[in-house]
Amino acid sequence: MAENPSPPSVEDLVAAGDYAAAAARAAEAGDLPRAIALLERIWRFAEAVPLAQRLGDAPLAIRLALDARAPERARQIAESIDATDVDQIERASDILARQGHAEIAAQLLARAGRPVQAAALFQRAGGLLAAGKLLEQLGRFVEAGQLYEQAMRDAGPEASQAALAMGTLLGRLGRHHEAARALQIAARDSATQAPALRRLCVELLALDLPTAAQEIASRVHALDPSQPSSAAEIAALETSSPAATSVDEGPALPRRFRVLRALGAGSLGRVYAAEDLLLGRTVALKVLSAGAGAEGPERQAFACFLREAEASSRLQHPHIVRVYEARPEEGILVMELLSGGTLADRIAAEGALSPASVRRLALEVLAGLEAAHSHGIVHRDVKPANILFDGAGNAKLGDFGASHLLDFGQTQTSGLIGTLAYLSPEQITGGPIGAAADIYGLGATLFEALTSQPPFLGPDLTAQHLGETCPSVIQRRPGLSPAHDLVLRRALEKSSEARFASAAAMAAAISGWPIAAVPPPPAGGNSANSATIQESTPPPRFVGRTPRGQLFAVVDPRVRRLVLREELDQPLLPDAVAQICALAAAGGPHVQRILALDPDLRAVTFEAIEGEEICLRDLLPEQQRLLESCWPALAALGLGPTPERRVLSTPNGPVVLVSPSYQPAKS
Repeated sequence: MAENPSPPSVEDLVAAGDYAAAAARAAEAGDLPRAIALLERIWRFAEAVPLAQRLGDAPLAIRLALDARAPERARQIAESIDATDVDQIERASDILARQGHAEIAAQLLARAGRPVQAAALFQRAGGLLAAGKLLEQLGRFVEAGQLYEQAMRDAGPEASQAALAMGTLLGRLGRHHEAARALQIAARDSATQAPALRRLCVELLALDLPTAAQEIASRVHALDPSQPSSAAEIAALETSSPAATSVDEGPALPRRFRVLRALGAGSLGRVYAAEDLLLGRTVALKVLSAGAGAEGPERQAFACFLREAEASSRLQHPHIVRVYEARPEEGILVMELLSGGTLADRIAAEGALSPASVRRLALEVLAGLEAAHSHGIVHRDVKPANILFDGAGNAKLGDFGASHLLDFGQTQTSGLIGTLAYLSPEQITGGPIGAAADIYGLGATLFEALTSQPPFLGPDLTAQHLGETCPSVIQRRPGLSPAHDLVLRRALEKSSEARFASAAAMAAAISGWPIAAVPPPPAGGNSANSATIQESTPPPRFVGRTPRGQLFAVVDPRVRRLVLREELDQPLLPDAVAQICALAAAGGPHVQRILALDPDLRAVTFEAIEGEEICLRDLLPEQQRLLESCWPALAALGLGPTPERRVLSTPNGPVVLVSPSYQPAKS
């Protein structure tokens, strides 16, 4: 009896040209890769897909499905990939993108937690809205906004959704006018009308337009009776939802800056503490809500910002907040970060300040004003909120956004700029504005610092500034001297010509203020405005002679901190003042800080640091490397890295000394 012939092998079937049978035989034998390869040779891609899935190779199955013109099947396979299988996800997304299915690839990457790559693929596929939302989640708000804006311009099916996303993003960044405009566009489409109107309630309330917000709330309730009828309630629901907090990490900023915390906010923008990753320092960022193309009130805000940028760029003074960089096209000012808060903060926390503290801050602010006025700049908004303190208690004048440049004769335009409690009569009436307006504002500010209250308490502040005589500061705070009264009454004269002729003249008068402690109030007196100020500090200790004067170790009474004070034999000349200012700007963790320059230019205060004084050549190599970033700025000021350069070795690393050498005092 003849034996049954053995079935043909895969090789026999291939030799015979029967690739389908050969593939089936290979699959029966468990050789799935060969079976798939044979099916591909005869373009039977759809039959190869389940074999690739049995093999556990999802990217291969996706490619075969795409070759079979079955993109939906490819999508289903992509969705089945484990999000933790990095290798399969990367291979699959690459295959999908290369074969023109970037949207499916992007969805796969987004599901796997790869938002950056997913956003790029969505954008390539024309999915601007999806790409923008991913970038928004990453905190890349400028890029997200640009994609939303492009989708709105394209007027495609996503335009209204993009307008809703844009309005929501702008609102959360404090740009309420622009947000309202985008939301009004989104509200025209029935698909986005309800969420756009709800969000519009939030923006209108932020713009202090409660009547308009309530009208929108009524429309929302009419469309959906389950919604609240109150604008405030709708706004509360919107801002408390999880989505409402997705961008609260910070504003739209260049990647160079990392926001640390919010410092304050107003109708024109916000101020943040941020880390400058490029230069490795902490700064304050003023971020404007309006852009260069803004209209109406926003246009005025942007003009105000440009004035501040221009004014600040021209002012370098120890008692003016330093502006490191102005970026008008992005609406950003990069400024010196001051850790001591504002005068307004101190008054709110402490009440009336000691006469010595007020005298010191007055002289420091007047020195800054004198510098500004000499450059043709009137601040126009001197008030407690615009006087800031550094960590050593030095006062600095900030926020030149209301300033006018060049022409002291300009009048007030575009409404009142500044806070009414500190505005001069000429600012209220629209008269010519000059340096005397700042004298008035500082007079009102000092009055409040000494008494915890501004000179005029309302209710009709305008009439009081225009017609009432300045009250006696002694009546508000018994124990102050007639000298305090004389200076403040003159600074607050109604006629600008009757005030001090200059900041320097006012400083000369304030220099005569007594700084003795205020006596305790009589029995039954009001302790809120006449608290006893205790000012007991150790006397200055003479350290030695320097080439230009004497050096003392002094305890600063406000921060209870030891500092070095160099009292000069002669006032500093302009070149020396410029060098002191430049050295103050160069200070950092590895450079001794200059803390203050007296208004009369006869004393400089340096940071006092504990450590062993040695020469640069004696530092260890790793210590010297810590100083490498300091030398360019110091070398430009004649303090280059010579072997003999004085350095202090401290537990926190080396510190370059900039205080002058001295001959120690003889015991």
